[in-house]
Amino acid sequence: MLIRLLFIAAIILSLSLGCRGEEFLETHWKDPIPEQGPLPGHFSQLESQLDPVSCGTCHKEQFQKWEESLHARTISSGILWQLPGLGKKKADTCFRCHSPLTETRRYLAVNEGWEPDFPQEWETYLPKGTEKQGLVCANCHVRNHNRYGPPSRVNSVATKLTPHNGFTVKKEFESSEFCKNCHETPESGKIINGKRMMETFSEWKTSRFAKEGTSCQNCHMPGRNHEWKGIHDKEMVQNGLEVKLDIFEKDNSIFAKGMLTSKNIGHKFPSYAVPKIYIRLILDSKAKSEEPILLREETIGRFVDIFIEKESFDTRLSPGESIQIEAKLAKNQISPGSIIKLEVDVSPGEMYNRMFQHNLENKEALSLSPKAVPILEQALDEKKKSDYRLFTLSQEVLGPPRQ
Repeated sequence: MLIRLLFIAAIILSLSLGCRGEEFLETHWKDPIPEQGPLPGHFSQLESQLDPVSCGTCHKEQFQKWEESLHARTISSGILWQLPGLGKKKADTCFRCHSPLTETRRYLAVNEGWEPDFPQEWETYLPKGTEKQGLVCANCHVRNHNRYGPPSRVNSVATKLTPHNGFTVKKEFESSEFCKNCHETPESGKIINGKRMMETFSEWKTSRFAKEGTSCQNCHMPGRNHEWKGIHDKEMVQNGLEVKLDIFEKDNSIFAKGMLTSKNIGHKFPSYAVPKIYIRLILDSKAKSEEPILLREETIGRFVDIFIEKESFDTRLSPGESIQIEAKLAKNQISPGSIIKLEVDVSPGEMYNRMFQHNLENKEALSLSPKAVPILEQALDEKKKSDYRLFTLSQEVLGPPRQ
């Protein structure tokens, strides 16, 4: 009887903790994040500051890594060019993830002429200009001037002598649910071909990684690294995939088979509808007089039109899934010394490339403001420069003897 009571108590405690976690996250990620309010009177000048440079005074490693991350560039040319045409109401839906703080959101609104001014007391802790730094430390770690974070990895006790009174420990910082607010479209979000635009959390939740206890942070914040590497990082993507090239001869024909497997990625690859992966087989004779021949090419990704209305295809790989690409050649088609190459290219911003190009080509018809055009040109250039070669595998093919 006692064992049964203890078992029931454990279940109740577990459910209670789960509910508290959900309640904390719901409060923590209010949209927008409420303004911080009056500064605690005993805070020093440095303690009161919420701009990243000030945080970096003590949290040097976290600041340096954040500064290199995409989180520090959520308010960049790619979103700034759109603001004049969006207007405040539509822009707020973007700011939900790109600039969640009330203060930074208001600064951006003032920049666009949507608001006349902002409370001057904000400048005492979060100076104007910070809004251009994207997701600053306070977006995740500060509410009402109180600091929050994951359990400390060293034994320490917060006191009134600890800078900013220490921090409130919340285990949710180490859970995938913490990332869900910005990496999962709400249930009420737009549906295209039965799917929301972002379902990364749901994809992870049904994967073996969730069952094994591997969280978003385990892969994207190893050792609490604040770089949040993803599709833009070549090494990160390579470590998540397995690639093979197999060439063999049969019945006077040469067969080439390439395979790409999502091995260590806990959600669909690539995530969202923005990136695309191109995998191709190429025959290269190595002769200067002959151009390489494209034998086969496949696109991996979710292709949605630039108006976000229609999906043409979705070939993304689920965790553990593979894509195979094949080509067959007659031996007499192949010059001696020829090689077959398997190339895999990544375009992290493919959908944005199409969208930005369309808007530039139709700037007059779309009545783009003179302010938006140069920012749009910069955004397109940045997206194109982010493309990279992920893998190249090659193997020599024995062709017929020279005559």
